[in-house]
Amino acid sequence: MRIAVAPLGDYSTRHPDGALLVIEVAESSLQFDRDAKGPLYAASGVREYWIVDVAGRVVEVFSEPKGERYTRSRRVLPGENLFPAAFPDVIIDVGGVLG
Repeated sequence: MRIAVAPLGDYSTRHPDGALLVIEVAESSLQFDRDAKGPLYAASGVREYWIVDVAGRVVEVFSEPKGERYTRSRRVLPGENLFPAAFPDVIIDVGGVLG
């Protein structure tokens, strides 16, 4: 499953040109999400990319795209919170995301 957060706009006739945040929920596609989709999102200028690793019970956060890679990454565990860069006032409990 994929979730994309795009800037406000009228997308009734076209897709957005970019996304502020893309979230992939990986149950069986972890390696593909990390190795194939990550570089595509970085090259497209997606500012922040999260992979929710269901089996590993962790959220991988990638930010600061440069070319086809993200220059920053970190792992966020249950008991910790996520703060989307585009919405710093939003607090997401990782334990709640992972169930």
